[in-house]
Amino acid sequence: MTIKLPTMLAFERKLETSDALMTSGDWDEVQAEQNGESGNWKSINPKPRTLRGTKSQYANDNREEANISEGDDAYLPNEKDTLKVSFTLRVIGNLGEPFGCNDPNFEEIIKQKVSEYKEDGLKELSHRYAHNIASGRFLWRNRVCAKNISIQVRINDSELPIPFDGYEFPLNDFDVQRENDSLKTLSNAIFQGLHSINDFACLQVVAFVQLGKGQHVFPSQEMNMGEKKKVLFKLDDCAALHSVKVGNAIRTIDNWYDDAKFPIAVEPFGSVTQRGQAYRKSKIDLYTLMHAWVNNKDISNEQKNFVLANLIRGGVFGGKTE
Repeated sequence: MTIKLPTMLAFERKLETSDALMTSGDWDEVQAEQNGESGNWKSINPKPRTLRGTKSQYANDNREEANISEGDDAYLPNEKDTLKVSFTLRVIGNLGEPFGCNDPNFEEIIKQKVSEYKEDGLKELSHRYAHNIASGRFLWRNRVCAKNISIQVRINDSELPIPFDGYEFPLNDFDVQRENDSLKTLSNAIFQGLHSINDFACLQVVAFVQLGKGQHVFPSQEMNMGEKKKVLFKLDDCAALHSVKVGNAIRTIDNWYDDAKFPIAVEPFGSVTQRGQAYRKSKIDLYTLMHAWVNNKDISNEQKNFVLANLIRGGVFGGKTE
């Protein structure tokens, strides 16, 4: 008997990130933070700007007219050269247990499949999540061409953080630092959180990026529907990155799709909106693979990893299947 996907199926997110606050200071203060001392870090407050530019769109008949641009911008103070980005990450267990499912038979089988495989699968996933933290991938544009990148991670309120040099962890290669002892410690903490039953691990992540005095920084941008004006995200007048954007970077681990040239964020269809592409349109999408797995069809361990990573991502996955 063929098992169909439930019409109602949902999983809770297992990597819960906070918003990431952005503050400014001096690179000389980074070592003090490493030693458990508090530095003199000040909030970065986005400011509105109105600029006169030119119209550069291809389909534009009024190219001689000025283009008035309004919106927020954010910069380090003129006397400060370093951006500090800080957030927390809660890693939650009980993987494979649906939050909502209207087919008890499917629920029992998916729990069984995950239980049988997760020991091996989570080791690889945890390594990749840890690698993305150590590399500072979550910094996005703030990482580009920085003079120095220092990442510090505290595990479950540990007294001193684990330090990483972000440039030692390339964005497109998860194998370079597999034997790095600090990365193994971080990976194991994530593994223990995901592998647990009704337990969690908590990470405090701080990144220091030496950009240069007065340099441009890039908080998240708010969706400003119906307005052309750019509005930057802030918390209590402090520039910040959305938790969703931080989480998207951490789960950018999927290079198991066809002809992969770079890792993409784990999504059911491998959708990357910035490129207008879906890299897992058919046969290797989440639903096809999950349907095959619960029906005991042969799928590779890499694709099982992809299914597990989607369950960690969480979401509503129900629908009709043939």
